[in-house]
Amino acid sequence: MRNIALTLISLFTVCLSSEVTAQSQTRRVTTVTKSSIKQQRTQTNLTKEEQAIAEINARLNAIDEAEEKTSKPVEPKAYCYMTEQLLNVANDYQGVRYRWGGMSRSGMDCSGFVKTAFDQFSIGLPRTSREMASRGEKISKSEAKPGDLIFFKNGGSRVINHVGIIIEVNEDEIKFIHSATSSGVSINSTKEPYYSRGFVQINRVYDRQVL
Repeated sequence: MRNIALTLISLFTVCLSSEVTAQSQTRRVTTVTKSSIKQQRTQTNLTKEEQAIAEINARLNAIDEAEEKTSKPVEPKAYCYMTEQLLNVANDYQGVRYRWGGMSRSGMDCSGFVKTAFDQFSIGLPRTSREMASRGEKISKSEAKPGDLIFFKNGGSRVINHVGIIIEVNEDEIKFIHSATSSGVSINSTKEPYYSRGFVQINRVYDRQVL
């Protein structure tokens, strides 16, 4: 009987040990399965985030490309800072009446107007248009730029008797600001017959690389 009892106890212990082992393996499998599912979910979430970021980047790139196509290129300035300021000063005198020998807002003649504008930038010019024509570098019409001086022989004169400041060059047309006897400080063009006939030369009186 004692031997039988010992045998039964041994069998019971073996069975109990087997059951515990099986449960442990089941728990281990369950744990691994849960961990795998959690990892898969994390990978899925990361994939979704990556897709969302990729979509945002694609949209931003599309916007940038559209802006590049529609935006106009920045055009370089046609003239230097000195010229820009000179033209601002000259245009500020528009409407001042013509007065022979004048150099103020109460009245100006052509050379008085030009000299007054340039004096504000410490560029000294002679008092008469004829003398001004001997200053600086004489250039061709095709080389003309805003800020250059333009000279005329008006009214049948045999010598230079009129001067203005070029403000715009458009192919073969040159616009200039000057003090005219009929309209005071105003803007005219070489396309106008009167000034086309009287045109003589263009002079550059300051260095754009320095100023």
